[in-house]
Amino acid sequence: MKHNGYPGTLTMDLNRLLKVFPGIALTWVCFLVATYCVKLTEARIGYFWHITDLHLDTYYTTKGDIFRSCWLNEHHSNTASAKRPGPYGDYMCDSPWSLLESATQAMKSKQGDNVEFVLWTGDGLSHSAKRMHETKRLDVLRNITELMSRTFPSQFVFPVLGHEDGSANFEQLGDLWRHWLPLEAVQTFEKGGYYTIEQTKSRLRIIALNTNYMRHDAKYSQSHSSAVKQRPDGSYHYPAGGHYGDHHMGKHYHSREGSSSGYLYSDRRNGYSSSSNLADSGIGGHASALSGSSSHESEKQWEWLEEVLAKSSRNKETVYIVGHIPPGSDERHIGHTVPFGHSSFTEKNNVRYLRLVKRYSSIIQGQFFGHLHSDSFRVVYNEVGKPVSWMMIAPSISPRRSSESNNPAMRLYKFDTDTGQVLDYTQYYLDLEQANKLEEAVWQPEYNLTTYYYGLSEVSSLALHNLADRFNNADDAQFMKYYRANSVRHATSTCEGVCLLNHYCAITRLDYREFRSCLETAAKALASKNASPAGLLGPSFALNRLLIATVPAALLLLSLFASSTISSLEVVRIAFAGPCFGLLRSVAFIVSCCRFAAGCWMMAIGHVTLLLACIGAIRDAAFVPLVSAFSCTFLCLSQRWPAKVGSAGMMRQLRASTVNGMNEKDTCIAFSLK
Repeated sequence: MKHNGYPGTLTMDLNRLLKVFPGIALTWVCFLVATYCVKLTEARIGYFWHITDLHLDTYYTTKGDIFRSCWLNEHHSNTASAKRPGPYGDYMCDSPWSLLESATQAMKSKQGDNVEFVLWTGDGLSHSAKRMHETKRLDVLRNITELMSRTFPSQFVFPVLGHEDGSANFEQLGDLWRHWLPLEAVQTFEKGGYYTIEQTKSRLRIIALNTNYMRHDAKYSQSHSSAVKQRPDGSYHYPAGGHYGDHHMGKHYHSREGSSSGYLYSDRRNGYSSSSNLADSGIGGHASALSGSSSHESEKQWEWLEEVLAKSSRNKETVYIVGHIPPGSDERHIGHTVPFGHSSFTEKNNVRYLRLVKRYSSIIQGQFFGHLHSDSFRVVYNEVGKPVSWMMIAPSISPRRSSESNNPAMRLYKFDTDTGQVLDYTQYYLDLEQANKLEEAVWQPEYNLTTYYYGLSEVSSLALHNLADRFNNADDAQFMKYYRANSVRHATSTCEGVCLLNHYCAITRLDYREFRSCLETAAKALASKNASPAGLLGPSFALNRLLIATVPAALLLLSLFASSTISSLEVVRIAFAGPCFGLLRSVAFIVSCCRFAAGCWMMAIGHVTLLLACIGAIRDAAFVPLVSAFSCTFLCLSQRWPAKVGSAGMMRQLRASTVNGMNEKDTCIAFSLK
């Protein structure tokens, strides 16, 4: 058949098309699948901010006194030489409004709207807020809420109560934060100050705790005694030897009708829903955060938490636990006398929380806390010592801390939005001194967790365990990096010895008893490692000099008493039998014995003690002179009554005694007495 004068052309074109079609089709299918996979992968990666401890002080002024919280002081000197607070804050004061504004502006400029949510782990009020009227405190929190809402109009902020925020009524705060929380979460919050958020489009659940309840239980005064002991003056002493210390008006925002973040609550808002019905029964309606002393309210939160974790386990969900006060001990509280019991978990609650974390560690993807104003982390181990969970402790926006200050900082986490697995975080900080000098707040990246800074391959309990395992040497590069970040590049001193041990034990031993045992064990190991003869002898140098002067006299009296038992004939025979006839026996005896005793004493100090100290038999310098004295006594007595020796033995004694400081004449006298 012919077609347009070209026989078989149509048939050949069809055959060729049929031959290449499968390849073309397969190529397009692969391309579409790859594109879908890339988009799916990109869709699973999300970000969230973590900020904590803002501590806004509305009385802060650049004309204030830095020794009085940067408040205006009528009696404060106005001389030019007086140090003034900077426009963005001072290391001895809580945060001014300008610092909070700069932080939120930096959050917006660094990441824009590409965040899933914001974790705000408490303490929006200043340390002096308790002196303020409750209405004023609520106004300050409303002001911060308005600032956060302007910064993130399309995202949800999940707040938790800090111990400085606890005086406000739950219902009032619930109304203030209503536009961030779904209805059921608000209902739970208004009853106990805690809530849970679950997403309808992923498996991740967020549990927000009221850790103020963790500070009290029915047996508080006794339960915490194993971690701290109270003194008669009211201060607290740590059994291991350390002392521990603590450590613009707006308007209401109402619920939004929609959101652009791609999530919808079950109540038609933004992809999240709330399951708070587990705790609906029996919780009072007007309790405040400071009513945590009520064991009934505290117990209700425990029951609620266990039920939520059990439900998440059954539903194959993953969990973030968010709170203000972390369990365990503060890694920077060394040598303080102020009790830390008022701002930490009681021992009973600490043990109970760790038990729950171990039980549900398979579903807990992360724990996020603040309160300590420091950059640190914790590792939780199961009963056989295997690391099973971790928690991150973020540094504060406020630069003030009761002991050591820090630069302001905040974190941007990268995570899998479906499983909740944390992939990395970037910490941003403000060099406060530089910002005040330039009068410009420049927030810059401090480090990434998994990149060159720590070099972690992943964010997991095992990886963090391996990192902490290197914190046993102050010269280790990883510990030096950690310690620098711990105060957000504001460390004013080195950390070694007890300081290093406190960090290591706080990170790896969250149980109070284990923490104390860790400090004791590590301190003994450190003392053994650093022990030296010079260090042992140094503290008792004065005692050594005293014994050097008195021991020869004591040995002389002992020798005189022993010599009185020898018969008078033997004494006469000995006196006239020696080769040094004519010298007075008493003078010869006194000189020889004293010199010999002094020689033995110095030999014992210089050699026997050194040997015993090196092999670890002596660890207390107070025993050194005692051991030396016994050695000297034994040697002296053994030389006073030896068996008869021949001329060869006498020559050996002569050479040995000459080395020990006796001349030939003295040696002759000594042997004549024998």
